[in-house]
Amino acid sequence: MTKKQTIIESALKLFSTKGFEGTSVREIAADAAVNVAMINYYFGSKDKLFESVVEYRASVLQGIFAELITNKELTAIEKIDIVIDQTIERKFSNSEFHHLLHRELSLEHRPQLRNAISDILLKNMNAVKKIIQNGIKDGVFKPVDIELTLTTMLGTIHYLLTSDTMCRKILGKKEGFSAFQNKQLKKRLSEHTKQLMRSHLLKK
Repeated sequence: MTKKQTIIESALKLFSTKGFEGTSVREIAADAAVNVAMINYYFGSKDKLFESVVEYRASVLQGIFAELITNKELTAIEKIDIVIDQTIERKFSNSEFHHLLHRELSLEHRPQLRNAISDILLKNMNAVKKIIQNGIKDGVFKPVDIELTLTTMLGTIHYLLTSDTMCRKILGKKEGFSAFQNKQLKKRLSEHTKQLMRSHLLKK
């Protein structure tokens, strides 16, 4: 692992546990066993480092989704199934960072950072958009509103998992229920979202 990757990994860990405001560049440097000057050299600022962390997290899905677009062996709906499972997996693998990400997207006082995060996430959405477009072109999917289909699919996942408290109350669970420790919920969410998309997308 390069020094730059080590810094990003340390930043991901600290941002996830302490938040953006609660994490200093000095703390990240100490965790990564580098000096502050090296972080400034690679990234220039804490905002730019956070962007790199988001890009780093998003790049995994970018690679998977890019491969799905060109894959000739999978059907269009099988590709959507994989998109759903991978999106849910990423949410469950680091729930703290995804909570932080969506909090940053809702803030008004760091517009440049908010726009940068949005642009990074949009790359993945555009890849899924292409999968749906190809499904429509091939006559497998209905001619749906693609943008709103994306928000329906991703919104179903994000809304339930944005707040532990809301998730618990929506599902009628007792205090102490942890969505991200619950494999049954993960499976339930996956199956429901896939069923929703099959009903919405597939021609009868």
